[in-house]
Amino acid sequence: MFKTMDFNIKVQRLTIPKGHRIIITSDIHGKLSYLKGLLEKLSFSKEDYLLIAGDVLEKGGESLATLRYLMELERTHHVYMVYGNVDASVVVNLESVEKFYSRYCKVMKHWGNSVYGEMLRAHGKILVEHGERSVQAVEMERRAGGWTKDSGEEISAEEAYKLILEKYDRELAFIQSLPVIIDTGAFLVTHAGLPTEDYKDLSAAEVRHMISWTSFQEEELYFSRYVFVGHWPVTIYERGRMDSSPLINREKKIVSLDGGCAVKRDGQLNAVVLSDIEAEDFQIVSYDDFPKARVLKAQQKKEGKFFSRWSHRFVEQIEQDGEGSRVRFLHNGEESWVPAPYLWEEDEGLSCSDYTDSELELCVGDIVSLIGSYRRGYLVRKDGVLGWYHGSLDMCESENSKEETR
Repeated sequence: MFKTMDFNIKVQRLTIPKGHRIIITSDIHGKLSYLKGLLEKLSFSKEDYLLIAGDVLEKGGESLATLRYLMELERTHHVYMVYGNVDASVVVNLESVEKFYSRYCKVMKHWGNSVYGEMLRAHGKILVEHGERSVQAVEMERRAGGWTKDSGEEISAEEAYKLILEKYDRELAFIQSLPVIIDTGAFLVTHAGLPTEDYKDLSAAEVRHMISWTSFQEEELYFSRYVFVGHWPVTIYERGRMDSSPLINREKKIVSLDGGCAVKRDGQLNAVVLSDIEAEDFQIVSYDDFPKARVLKAQQKKEGKFFSRWSHRFVEQIEQDGEGSRVRFLHNGEESWVPAPYLWEEDEGLSCSDYTDSELELCVGDIVSLIGSYRRGYLVRKDGVLGWYHGSLDMCESENSKEETR
């Protein structure tokens, strides 16, 4: 029987024996292929502990399959997770038909897919949303191969709401059962932020804030043991480069994990790996499905003139060509050419995804992810850092490379 999300503080205290590898990731957002790719790259086994800092669902095209995969993996392996704000919203918005349909339409507009829609399509049903989808949603669907093209019997919002509650009690109950904090003794895992290590008396209102805390790394908070979080894509933090790799602050003992998987145009799924419960030898492992290429000519680093981030994303178009547009950034007046896939229309205007005109320092033999190929060069990523390359590449046969593990 359906019950709504309980935001009272719920903590899972977890004892991890010595000698077991620990893998911590977050913000999978319905990208099952990325999750499987990451675990394969890590040679994940029953001896390992996998901890997930929330937001398993929405924005990608396989939310339902991802949830079910993790539910089964939890049964056979050491898998533990907390809920994120998006996971909680899937349950909270089933409190009424009106909330359900409003949330469904909003997610479909911005992302082109919803776990609700996946649940319906699994039973041969479709629910038409009101309003037009954004340019971003259309592009997300196109890149995923057209996940909403399945035909089915069109039903009303009331019928869709009833079907989901009747057919998905097990999945909804699983989300409702998740804790908001995992405490291993050595470190803590939560979705977005934590106001204090003395968490036992946190109110439901504070928990709601915790799971949607933006820019947590910028808070004047210091911890005695590491706190692992996701939620806020790490490219938004200022590091002097456009970097999707985890941000590890050893002074504050905060580790931010979110590599923008399914959210950013060039997102990746990150993991921080500990060799043992007492170790702080953090190893970073990331996965994306962009083609891999080998650098054939070295290139020196060249700092870019700008970095476009979500917090200052709005632009105006100056001129357009076949591959992109020259734009002016509204917050500071800077101008730059931007590839077309990084631009999309929002209700507030034209916006630019996290992007830079920097050129990477690359050596012969380096393996890079090829994000885009343009007349002016290659947009690539190496060790999580995005930038331009103007030399020659040799495409790799393998879609994956151990060179991305560091």
